[in-house]
Amino acid sequence: MAKAPENSVVLSYDEKGQTAIKQYGGQSFCFRGYSHIPYGQKVRGICDLFAARNVHSKKMHHKFYDWKNSFIVIDFLQELLKVYPEKDIYIIWDGWSAHTFGAIKAFLDLTPRIKIAPLPTRASWLNPIERDFGLIQRFVLNNSNFETMKETMEAITDYITKELSSN
Repeated sequence: MAKAPENSVVLSYDEKGQTAIKQYGGQSFCFRGYSHIPYGQKVRGICDLFAARNVHSKKMHHKFYDWKNSFIVIDFLQELLKVYPEKDIYIIWDGWSAHTFGAIKAFLDLTPRIKIAPLPTRASWLNPIERDFGLIQRFVLNNSNFETMKETMEAITDYITKELSSN
């Protein structure tokens, strides 16, 4: 992997939106030798996970929100500016329409330390953080039975801290 420019950091960034916290368990069924749990489960809450992974150090930064829009993206970018106060930040992100919204364009114009590396349309799979979201879904959320959103967020944070930030 190529090195980042001097005094800069490269972050793979995305949002895992509308993560429904469901009450799994209950009745399951087998199909072609695999056990399945119906998707029609009671939803206990919904959260949006915003995350950015440093592609060189593997350190992962994340924050939970109740919804996602361009103003929340700006809030998260401001958090990243605090984490890396003396560095230029190169961000790899997908073509979500909110990323091209006027407020984000204005914020980026006023924040020259942040440089964007947009991915081509329909190529979000090129973003390394998508793998992390798949692991969170597989190892934390699938077949879970969390009682509260707080419990879910703690489990996701624990997984990110112990498993994803150490890889």
